[in-house]
Amino acid sequence: MAEVVILTIMTAAIAIAAETHSPAETTATDNRAATIGETVAKTHDRIERNILEQVIRFDDFFGSVKSESERKTEYQLRWRNALRLDNSGHLSYGTNLRASLVLSKISDRLRLVIAGEDEAQSLSPNLPQDPGAPGYDRTLAPSTRLVNTELRLGLIKTPSAELFLGGGFRIDIPIELFVRSRFQYIHNLDDLSHVRFAETLFVNNSAGFGETSEVGLDRLLPAKILLRWANSGTVSEKISGMEWGSELSFLRELSPKSAITMGGGVYGNTSSAPAVTTYRIFTRYRRNILVRWLFYELEPEVFWPRESSGAFVANYAVTGRLEVVFQGVSAEKTGATRSLPPVPAISSR
Repeated sequence: MAEVVILTIMTAAIAIAAETHSPAETTATDNRAATIGETVAKTHDRIERNILEQVIRFDDFFGSVKSESERKTEYQLRWRNALRLDNSGHLSYGTNLRASLVLSKISDRLRLVIAGEDEAQSLSPNLPQDPGAPGYDRTLAPSTRLVNTELRLGLIKTPSAELFLGGGFRIDIPIELFVRSRFQYIHNLDDLSHVRFAETLFVNNSAGFGETSEVGLDRLLPAKILLRWANSGTVSEKISGMEWGSELSFLRELSPKSAITMGGGVYGNTSSAPAVTTYRIFTRYRRNILVRWLFYELEPEVFWPRESSGAFVANYAVTGRLEVVFQGVSAEKTGATRSLPPVPAISSR
């Protein structure tokens, strides 16, 4: 972990320097920057290989050798650091780690998902993000500090439908266990649009039995603009009413390395009167910088939470994020390891 921290600090410094260099700078300075950049790249590659070796060792230990066919062990790890400044002048820092491991030697349908959440506290609601934590990652309770580990067994995997069963635990005192099942179906309306339906059934220690329903529409507009309408609702034994949210956003890829999202949302709970508790608008700029595995985001937002008096008062915040991506795949047949293609600039988040 120390190597990862040093890598992030070094890369951030290079990114700032790369955008502030002037033509008048000396060749010696350029050479130093190139040397540091090469060191950062080698450090990142070494960490990628080390992670992949550990994943392969785990897969080999619990799996069985299948020499007749090629079995691949894959992983992707995203480490995001966030800094948020709100209208009260409060500055907060947090980090977010998500890892996904494909353990094909144990089972072609088995995946291990690990999520660590300690991101800067959000004052505005947003739609839950899968893989998230069922019953913990909620529309009106977005701020969570947890480590969530889930083992998923895929039952159906087609271009239009996916069904998996998952079970895991949340590291807390006491440890909280959960089980869930998620089904997603995508229906193409035409060559430019499709609708998405998803249903998640879950049970855990804190929220009891519950379910989350999701409906979304994606449509490609002129000028390569993607319109996305996402809706989500969650009910459970221990949540009063239904927590719901609806977001409409426009995504535009500015270049192969950058993209922008502009959107707005409305959120609430059916048990409150009125049912709407917050309005929100936001813009998110995301860019891949210097190397294929480094991204930064800038997200200003304005939101209007409903106060006890019933009035909606404007608040604002600006969040900056720096994301490092590690990923790799190994083919057992050849014994080779390689890196996966670059992560696209438009995040699915």
